[in-house]
Amino acid sequence: MTDDPVTRSAYLRLRARLPTVNRLKLPRVSGLVQRVENLGGISRQGVVATSRWVHDHPIPTASQQVLWLVPASVLIGVGVASLDAAGLGLSPFDVWLSGLSDITPLSFGQSAWVTSGLLFVIATAFGVRPTSRSVSFIALNGLSIDLAGSLIVGPDPIGVRIALAAGGWVVLVCGVALVVAKGAAGGAFEALMHVAQRRGHRPLLLRTSLEVGFFVAGLAIGGSFGPMTIVIAFGMGPAIVSGLQAIEDHRTGREIRLSGSGSPKAGSSASA
Repeated sequence: MTDDPVTRSAYLRLRARLPTVNRLKLPRVSGLVQRVENLGGISRQGVVATSRWVHDHPIPTASQQVLWLVPASVLIGVGVASLDAAGLGLSPFDVWLSGLSDITPLSFGQSAWVTSGLLFVIATAFGVRPTSRSVSFIALNGLSIDLAGSLIVGPDPIGVRIALAAGGWVVLVCGVALVVAKGAAGGAFEALMHVAQRRGHRPLLLRTSLEVGFFVAGLAIGGSFGPMTIVIAFGMGPAIVSGLQAIEDHRTGREIRLSGSGSPKAGSSASA
């Protein structure tokens, strides 16, 4: 195994969970299903839930929650609103939210509140209560999406729409990465994953089932589907992983440089 401290730490945290999983005697599944489970997620909700499930994050204080949740929610709101205005497709879960907002009086953000609220109710019925951080995260996301949506107007030229969609995708990834890196909040998917584990089911498979189920339901009610839906579905997980790895590499390199910054001076003093 690698001697890199960051990689080793992540490996040990994952190994620490294996005895618990084995005790649950989960059913054997095919290699294809396992590969689907190991995806980082095909939507922003899935990526956040998976990251908080696999990696241990410090519990933020109230001030830290405000510090990270507000800017992250603003970025997510701008990203989702930009993708929606471009009209080239949304993330799989957001396909459902856009379809729900089209066939009901609910706005996009309100659709997110209602959907997440129902999932929280289900999780609570099975003994898993949502945290204040998760509720705040959902509330801020919905508010930011509606506010940004009222300010961003979809352009007509296809070239401008493509640029708007690409920019929205980048902003969305930055917002999700900020939430994941700081461990600031989870969401309804995370709560239901805890329910699955308690009842002896595969949490990651449940996450994927939720994402695919909401996506199919969104298509059925006319949600916004397009080429960006495919890009996000296959690119969200790898994009977040690459971004987090870059952050960790920068942080580790900085620590190494700082720890070794005194060595040359010490050597020159000794030679003198």
